Parts: sequence; C-alpha cells; structure tokens
Amino acid sequence: MDKFQRKTLKTKRSFTYTYYVSPHGDSSKSIPTLFFIHGWPDGAHLWKDVVAQLSDLPNRIIIPDTLGYVGTDKPADTEAYNQKGQADDLSEILIKEGAQKSIIIGHDWGSSIAQRTYLHHPELFSAVILLNVAYLPPNPEPFDLDQTNAFTEKIYGYPQLAYWELFGSEEGAKIIESNLESMWEVLHGDSEDWMKKMFCTKGAMKKYLTGDEHVPLKSYAQEPRWKDEFLSQFRRDGFDGPLRMYKAAISRAHQESDKLIPKERLVISVPVLFIGCTGDFVCRHDLIEIPKKVGLLPDLEEQSIESGHWVPMEQPGQVAKHIRNFLTKRFP
Repeated sequence: MDKFQRKTLKTKRSFTYTYYVSPHGDSSKSIPTLFFIHGWPDGAHLWKDVVAQLSDLPNRIIIPDTLGYVGTDKPADTEAYNQKGQADDLSEILIKEGAQKSIIIGHDWGSSIAQRTYLHHPELFSAVILLNVAYLPPNPEPFDLDQTNAFTEKIYGYPQLAYWELFGSEEGAKIIESNLESMWEVLHGDSEDWMKKMFCTKGAMKKYLTGDEHVPLKSYAQEPRWKDEFLSQFRRDGFDGPLRMYKAAISRAHQESDKLIPKERLVISVPVLFIGCTGDFVCRHDLIEIPKKVGLLPDLEEQSIESGHWVPMEQPGQVAKHIRNFLTKRFP
C-alpha cells in the first residue's frame, strides 16, 4: 500500500477520516470500486497483503481507517460509534470519490459495518463480501451480554462472547495497553483451540494478559512488520477507541441505529460472498445458515479457508483468490 494516495475527509458528523486510494484502477461506472473495511483491532494496513495480489485488476481500491483507528478520529463518546453513523461516514467517502456501485468488503467488525453501510445506502453497492462475520440482520430483542453468553454456552458448549466482559469494562483498555506484547500473543497464539481458550472462556483473557504465561506465535505473527505495526499503533493511540464498538453493542447504540433501517431493506439483494474460517470459534461459519434459511441472502456464495480469525494476515493469498474468482464470475 506504499503507493496508495493518502486522503482525508471531514464528514457531516464532523469526524475526520483517513483513507487510502490505489494508484491504479478505473473509476468509471462500469467497473466497481473495491471498498475494504477493516475490523478490530487493526487499520487499513490489515489489507496490504490482500490488495497487493489484486493490483492487476482494473478495479480501483479504497481503504479507510475506521472510526477510532490510526489516522481517523477517535471520539470518546460511545454513541458516536453507532453503525448508522459510521455507515453514513463511509458513504460520504464513496460519494466524494465518485465511486459508483462499489463492492464493499469487510472483516470482523468491518464485516458488520459493511453490512450496515449496504443496508443504509444500498444504491451505492453492486455486491457485498463478508469475511468471518456472517450477515447479522437487525434483532428486535434487546441485547443482553449475559443472556447471550448463557445461550451460546448451552448450544455451543462455550460462552461465545466471554471476552466482551473485559472489552466492555472500564478497566479493559488500560489492562490491554499495559500488556501489549501479551495482547499480540492473545490475538495470534499458535496453540490448539487458542482462540476458544482466550476469547470464549470467562476471565481467561484478563488472566493471560496480567500473568506470566507465553504462547508461541503463528508464523505470520512472528513477522516484525505485523507486530511492530501493532505495537506502534497502540502505544501511540491506546485501545479506548477500538473498544468503543463493543461498548456501543453492549449499550445497544448499534441496536438503536438498526431501528432506522426499513424492514424491506433487510434482504441483501445484490450478490454476496461469505468467507468463513475453520479456526474461528467466535465468528462461526455456521452462523450464515440463519439469514440464508430465512431468505435474506438470495444470491449467496460461500467459501471456507483453513485459517484462524485474522485471515487477511494468515491467508491473504486465499482471500485474494476468492475475491478475484467472485469478481470474475459476477463482474466479467
């Protein structure tokens, strides 16, 4: 991404976003722009190995730092992170760049934001690509973290969102910031069922971060370019902004903004590619069956990659291959 042009935009909500535009690519209406949205706790740099393998395509590429990350504003107001607000912000980037009928591509929280950006602004998109996080349509039932963890423990055998207890707490950011080396190991440890042990066991992540245990890293996570980026980013910026997405979910700010989506828009009528990962215990591949069975994804293609959660780092070639094949079939 070194050759990408760095740009900024102050949105109608008065937040300044940083985003990157590829030096290549056609901005005509006939060739869709690829709009990549990163998740937690990354930044636009998450996509660098993926887009490097798509540089020969005629599509222009735009990659923002989302709210709370790197070059974009980091408000301390949890409400500012509601997903309609972020969807509106991101749509303004596309409009400024004259991007017509883009393909929005999201990973982790970026997948959730990508879904909402489509639902609020469907006229801007010709397709949706979701990594790890399946389509989660608005839920009219009030979100309750304890109830969710009790329910998932009953059906999966583990509390799927156990780590949200730390992320949603007042001490969460400080604990992570004080133990960044250990947090990198939490994210990218190479041990059997590591994600399940760290993310889906109550108290496990906090115990690891504040303890003396160390686990080997996956091969990609041993590369200094990834770890150095992580350490530099969060030593500078802290974790308060990135954790606001979880707090916005727990406080139901996301859910309140979902009420503004008309019911007739809940079907994603454009082509959707969902890429699930075999080693992701939190963002389970089988969750795609829920919206699929009720007809909310009438034009769905599914792919699976043998990888952990951070697949754009671990298997960028596989991600790029599936995106390329999808584009070739759908937008020849």
